[in-house]
Amino acid sequence: MSHEFVTYLVLVVGGLVSLTAVIGLVLVPVVRIYDLWSQRIAAFVLGLFIVGVFATGGVYLGLQIIDRYLS
Repeated sequence: MSHEFVTYLVLVVGGLVSLTAVIGLVLVPVVRIYDLWSQRIAAFVLGLFIVGVFATGGVYLGLQIIDRYLS
């Protein structure tokens, strides 16, 4: 096994674990709260938006840390 394969394998497994955690811990409870489908869809979209904002902030902070300490 090459180092590239191991890197890609870790990224894929980490991505799948993260996606499963977000769906199971955030999006499923948000959708179960509401009764109407329109409310469920709106809650799902807003939940995705919030998760996306936090993910973008995490990537930004990570890149800032890398830039500050590795350059």
